[in-house]
Amino acid sequence: MPQQDVRQATESPLVLQELLRKTARGDAEAFALLYRKTAGKLYAVAIRIAGRGELAEDALQECFVTIWRRAADYDPTRGAAMSWLTAIARNCTLDRLRRLGARPEGHAAPVEALERIAAPDDSERGAQMRALRSCLDELDETPRRAVLLAYLYGLTREELATHLAVPVGTVKSWIRRSLGRLKQCLDA
Repeated sequence: MPQQDVRQATESPLVLQELLRKTARGDAEAFALLYRKTAGKLYAVAIRIAGRGELAEDALQECFVTIWRRAADYDPTRGAAMSWLTAIARNCTLDRLRRLGARPEGHAAPVEALERIAAPDDSERGAQMRALRSCLDELDETPRRAVLLAYLYGLTREELATHLAVPVGTVKSWIRRSLGRLKQCLDA
């Protein structure tokens, strides 16, 4: 398959859905191809959360074990395959950090991290990240910080409440309302 065709196939959500469907049936070749197409992106998620290569690598391994075991749980009507895979990578990384009693350390402030992610490129992902950044800028500072700390670094509501010196209920409200506003802004 020519390089351009491989790139286009990688970007197609339907290809990932089909690979997950085949993986659910125990197709090891489909699973290997799914790994090759997504491991880089999922590793980037893990390293961003863990901040350390060895933890991210271990989390990625756990992630793919989980994908192999739970591929049949993927429901394309509930979201894109890459979103489902990313959620597994995020959760495996956070679970690994919690089991080790570790916290992500040495990270940049959440807004700085988002600026790095929202690189000024012309790709569709770059455009999506710039749109997200624009919508985040519409949120009040502290709720925006809570959302970024929760989603970029995996802080729990309790950790956010301690970090921001507010009640847990306030954090829950901020995140719920902020996510609603972000969805509304991004859908506009």
